Amino acid sequence: MARDRKRVDVLVLGAGAAGLAAARDLSHAGLRVTIIEARPRVGGRILTLHDSRSPVPLELGAEFIHGERAETLSLAQAAGLAVLELPGLHDLATAGRFKPLDGFWELVDRMNHDLASRLVRRGRDFPVSEYLDSRSVPPSRRGMLRDFLQGFYAAHPDRLSAESLAVEAREDGSAERDEVAGGQFRIANGGDALMKWLRDGLDPDRTELRLSTVAQTVEWKRESVRVGCRGADRAPLPTVSARTAVITLPLAVLKAGMVRFEPAVPAKQRALAGLETGQVFKIVLRFREAIWDDAEFLKERRGASSVDRGGLNFLHGQGAEVPTWWTTLPVRSPVLVGYVGAVAAEQLLAEEPPSRLERTLVALSEILAVPRRDLEDQLDASASHDWRADPFARGAYSYIGVGGIGAPRALARPVEGTLFFAGEATDGPQIGTVAGALASGRRAAREVLRVLK
Repeated sequence: MARDRKRVDVLVLGAGAAGLAAARDLSHAGLRVTIIEARPRVGGRILTLHDSRSPVPLELGAEFIHGERAETLSLAQAAGLAVLELPGLHDLATAGRFKPLDGFWELVDRMNHDLASRLVRRGRDFPVSEYLDSRSVPPSRRGMLRDFLQGFYAAHPDRLSAESLAVEAREDGSAERDEVAGGQFRIANGGDALMKWLRDGLDPDRTELRLSTVAQTVEWKRESVRVGCRGADRAPLPTVSARTAVITLPLAVLKAGMVRFEPAVPAKQRALAGLETGQVFKIVLRFREAIWDDAEFLKERRGASSVDRGGLNFLHGQGAEVPTWWTTLPVRSPVLVGYVGAVAAEQLLAEEPPSRLERTLVALSEILAVPRRDLEDQLDASASHDWRADPFARGAYSYIGVGGIGAPRALARPVEGTLFFAGEATDGPQIGTVAGALASGRRAAREVLRVLK
């Protein structure tokens, strides 16, 4: 029987990285696709600002490509985008002095292997905080590891699964070291350039993109899905129907029940319970001059070796309220990015924006050993986005909670050949990354094609 040309084959909920990747593959395979996106733009938690006064795009959401094997890197190259590799330079700032952050990734490796050994002895998962608080971790290492877990994973250590980190040790390699020490990239054109390429690559004859359309209900039965929607003004919109749906909504949106499934899917609720949403505070500061690029500035803080080490890339200030900073290397610009996750991020996000900026400048003053007033005088502009308060994100990215090692796979599992799930939270090995979102969208597209083709 010939296919009904007017009938939609797949509804894709969400036009972030996962949704666009899924829709692109599905439309190219000959299926009719409708994408429903609550925002007036595509890209989800990729949010790039292009300011004529800034020499580089400003990333308020996802920024880095982690590792050469990441799906993000291969797609960026396929799109013909300029990709920059970051130098593997990390400095630790202490009392106005900068020194190379040597041996840190070996310390993380040791933690992961210790966690794996404890899991074998205990036979069950436990929160990473139990390890950090044990006598086997010296106080000098405890603070550094806690900062790392809260920053890299945006995780509360008392909620983060020890097993999820121990898996990396069992795989005989350090994902963290590969990703951070010389294995990181960024798209020179901005992360939104990749999202635009995915959007522009949708088959225009088979794809409809509905922006500012908020999904509220998913009524489904085998081979039939109806999605109730409202507009940005909260006015009801016509119901959208298809044979299948790919759900790519952020974890926190699903956990909050902002989209109601009728009938409910208890297996998905159980999977969601095993996953956590991390919060981050990220702020981009543009100064009139890049004082950190000055040779005398670096010599005073690094010593005579500063000439051979190159410019500042990542700067870590243990104990500072905003402890992690990076420049735009290999591009030299007067832009600095501050970053903190989990507990400290939540505390900053509870403040009003002027207070956040003030506390950020105080932290940067401590780390750079530059008077706060001098930084304020040099500051030209600042930008940030509160993902926790964003109703269509409700958080930054996901991590695996205690006992939740199988949750990403359970969340990804299709339901009766009708509901399919994607998004970074469904990709355990790459959870919390754009690469995981892209890979999950393409995986969901393959699952749909096995049913409909």
